[in-house]
Formats: sequence, structure tokens, C-alpha cells
Amino acid sequence: MQEDIWVRLHDKKTKSVNTKEENKMERKKLISRIDRNNVTPEQKAAIEHHIAQGYRITNMKETLLHNVTAFTSLEEGSYAVGKELRAKIGKRADILFGYAISSGNECPICGNYFKWVLEDQLGVKDFDHFEFTDEEIELIDFAAALVKNPNHVPDEVYEPLQRRYDEETLVLLITSAVLTLANNYWNNIVGTAIDDYLHEGHFVERQLDIQEAVKESVKVSA
Repeated sequence: MQEDIWVRLHDKKTKSVNTKEENKMERKKLISRIDRNNVTPEQKAAIEHHIAQGYRITNMKETLLHNVTAFTSLEEGSYAVGKELRAKIGKRADILFGYAISSGNECPICGNYFKWVLEDQLGVKDFDHFEFTDEEIELIDFAAALVKNPNHVPDEVYEPLQRRYDEETLVLLITSAVLTLANNYWNNIVGTAIDDYLHEGHFVERQLDIQEAVKESVKVSA
């Protein structure tokens, strides 16, 4: 049953899971990033608050900070919802879900960022000997369905999540998914430059196909 769901979600119409740098939008003219040495008091406060929470100011965030309301809505909102979701489903499931969405949605910024998170927070560099839980497979199926068509998530994908989670957790999960997709689309539309730390850590060239790993995992357990 699980393998049948996977095949339907990952037929030829499904987007690629490649997040190589060459897939990113190449804009002739990018929206500039703010000059951190020449910011308004409002921008300065937003930056200091974000860093105080332990977060990095990235290329995307320096672009968003042209408007603090935009920055707060997309970035602070994403982190706040993600923190609450992580408390419900655990760090590992949350990270795998985010990576499955971002890599499937062909976002080089977000996909490569999640490769860094996988290694930094979970010690995962590949899925060669990785064992996915049933919960993680359901979340990754959900991510694949969202990437394929966010306007139609099949009952066979959605109903297992309804059985597994209470309504508050479902609200957090769906909101987190929508915010992750929003980050993907924002970066892909803008053509945000990939951050140096992702190049320096060789995350950009690393191939890490979570959907194929799940497919193999389902085959083995079938």
C-alpha cells in the first residue's frame, strides 16, 4: 500500500528533487541586500532580535529586511511556527519534512540550507543506512503531495496524518508547510544568491535524494 502511494506521488509529472545551484533562477538584476552598516533603527532592532534567538542573517534575510514587516512575517513567523511544531513531532521529523518540501520544490537556497541542518543538527550526510519511521514516511508523502499539487492532497496521504495527530498539531504542520513553500517561492522568484557557508561546506554539490531513499525504504520493508 505504501509503495503504491509513493508511485502515484512520484510519477513523471512530479517535480525533480534536484537542488543544484544551476537550477536556481538567474536574474539579470537582483533586489539588493541591505548594508548592515547603514540600517534604520527598526532594521537594527529586527537584526539584533533575530541574532539573539540564535539565528543567522542570510542573503535572503538581508534582502527581506528592506521591509521589516515582510521580514518579520516570513522569517520570524516561520521560526515561531517551526519551534512549536518541533515540540509536537520532534526535531528529526520536522527537519526531514522541511527538506522533503524544499528539495522537491526545487529551491536551491532552502534545499541546500536543509542539507546543512541535516548534518549540523542530526549528523546526517546521506541516507545510505537511514531508517525512516512510519511517521516520517507519512510526512514525506505529504511533502511530495504538496509539491506535486498543493491544491489537491489525496485522502490517502492526508487521512493518516489526521489519525496520527491532534488538531492543533495538524494546524501547526500545515502552517509550517505553507510557510516553507512560501520561503521556497520567495527565493526562487527573487533568485537569491546561495550563501557562502553552503558553498564552503560543499552542500550545493551534495546529492541527497530523500524521495528515492524513502522509495528504497518502502521496498525493503514491503
